[in-house]
Amino acid sequence: MGLTYDEAVNFIYDLPKFTDKHTIGECRELLDKLGAPDERLKVIHVAGTNGKGSVCVYMESILMHAGKKTGCFVSPHLTDCCERIRINGRDCTKEAFLKAFEEVKLLGEEMYMPTFFEFIFLMAMLIFREEAVDIAILETGLGGRLDATNTVRDKLFSVITSIGFDHCEYLGDTYDSIASEKAGIIMGKRPVIYWDDTPGRSEISRIAAERGSVEIALDKSLISDIHRNISAIDFCLQYKYDSFICLNIRTTALYQVENAALAVCALVRSGCFEDELTEDDLIEGVRDMSWPGRMDEIEPGIISDGAHNEPGVKAFLDSVRQDGASSRVLIFGCMKDKDRAREISMFVSSGLFDEIYVSDIDSERAASAETIAREFTLAGASDVHTTDAEGAVNIARKAASQKKSLVYITGSLYLIGEMRGYMK
Repeated sequence: MGLTYDEAVNFIYDLPKFTDKHTIGECRELLDKLGAPDERLKVIHVAGTNGKGSVCVYMESILMHAGKKTGCFVSPHLTDCCERIRINGRDCTKEAFLKAFEEVKLLGEEMYMPTFFEFIFLMAMLIFREEAVDIAILETGLGGRLDATNTVRDKLFSVITSIGFDHCEYLGDTYDSIASEKAGIIMGKRPVIYWDDTPGRSEISRIAAERGSVEIALDKSLISDIHRNISAIDFCLQYKYDSFICLNIRTTALYQVENAALAVCALVRSGCFEDELTEDDLIEGVRDMSWPGRMDEIEPGIISDGAHNEPGVKAFLDSVRQDGASSRVLIFGCMKDKDRAREISMFVSSGLFDEIYVSDIDSERAASAETIAREFTLAGASDVHTTDAEGAVNIARKAASQKKSLVYITGSLYLIGEMRGYMK
């Protein structure tokens, strides 16, 4: 008898305990043994420090409006592992998940067991083939050059969303070294699209030139007339050389303006969908995109955002400053491996939060609430408390019910996911 869905998920969670990351060649060998499902797929590949998941889902929504059947591989998930493998904007079914799981597990027992991320990526490719998707959109995990997703043999185009300091122990501690790793997804003779003010741009450009890629560096002056209201943002975009479009995104996150614009320009300017995307597809696709954990209002007055590194925190604070609230509560939690001193300093020095609660997260990888609370206090915060995710939900609801405070949950998508689980 096969495993149940919960047993399968627990098996995947336990993989870090007894397997190590494999080389690109080894991961490619596993993909080939599964019948090379990528060779039947048209792939869009996205890397970057922040924003890559959002760009993936904006493109997914636009392509769906154009009548394309989409597969989308993203991470991490918030409450359910199926969130990582999407078909036409919906989580894959548990039946599809289990079928792919059994096939990858059997192969792993015959050859070598994939890591957590490799395992789910291989499952995604099997599910995308089974579903016969028109387009498969892949978000890299860590970096790009050595990422499991970079084993695919061909791509329509690649997108690089941003370059910032995160996972420096693996990617290097300079913009150029990080950009070089992210730009490892660039494929010869295929377009790569990115913002021309991206840190480390010279490395991206060098690698694109070496590989004979079609380099499309976008100027942010293409974006204009940004207007934010209580629940959405309107802006104009020069999405083609001679064409402008007015777009509406249903979020108050200012950083999503650039992500939405990059998604639109990537689809249009890559030339891969010539005459297949109408202006209505672009407008409606951007408007209808939904991506939990990115400045979204879970319940009235309770907003979550997965700001987990310095660029993410800066973008988060830029949006918070414009929310019009007279009082704010911050609920924060993060993983042990995060170099969080700078981020904590940014939260405290912003002066935006009247109360700060640090929450434990139900994960062996999580930093303890007490440790982080001490770091907030050392950074100058005067009103810091500790709790757990269930307690944080009660705190958030109580503060929001007073209709004076906005509550922000941030620091880790794992904390957001755990709190959402209690809210359900």
